[in-house]
Amino acid sequence: MVREFHFEQRNHLFTTLAAECQDFISESLSKQGSATLLVSGGTTPAPLYNALSKMELAWKKVKVALVDERWVSPDHEASNEGLIKRTLLINNAKAATFTGMKTNSNSASRGHSETEANYNALPLPFTVAIVGMGNDGHTASLFPYADGLATALKPSNEQLTVAIKAKPSAVTGPLTERMSLTLAGLMKCDRIIILITGEDKLAVFDQAMKPGPVEEMPIRAILHQEQVPVELYWAP
Repeated sequence: MVREFHFEQRNHLFTTLAAECQDFISESLSKQGSATLLVSGGTTPAPLYNALSKMELAWKKVKVALVDERWVSPDHEASNEGLIKRTLLINNAKAATFTGMKTNSNSASRGHSETEANYNALPLPFTVAIVGMGNDGHTASLFPYADGLATALKPSNEQLTVAIKAKPSAVTGPLTERMSLTLAGLMKCDRIIILITGEDKLAVFDQAMKPGPVEEMPIRAILHQEQVPVELYWAP
């Protein structure tokens, strides 16, 4: 079941969600002595990350890792790692430990084994994953009909990460080589937060909530499962 939280203003959304994430992380730190926060790139969550960075938490015990990544160097303008280091791993949160997806390999497929090993070293279960959604119904880097999507969604695939080659589109842009969490990886989370803004994204979300092919709108794999609680946070 998906719980939906709609806000009239984005600043209210970010303030509320930052406080919720603080509570999730604090609870995990109290119960397990550690917490793992999985984060996505994009411009939408940047205000959330900035608010989180100022929260009073035992950040030295918090692991921050990516939900997905373009196969570019961390100093590239499109790098999710670069974004997270600029917006989240500052202020109080600079004490957290970061795990990226990009390796020195020249392709995601060749770098996958190293990325997978790094993610297997993270404490489980993951505390919370903050994911977005594109107008094409993708989430993380699980793009419609992408090379690697079937592997990522396969029930018998227990790997946490997967190399993805997306079909070029207006949504993907030219950077189609990605690394992403698999469905199995996302199912290792205590909860999944879908963060989107705008009426167009809400319409896509409503469509994805209806039955249909997962390959057409991969976010359906998250929405139509009962293993992990999912919450939508939306504002115009």
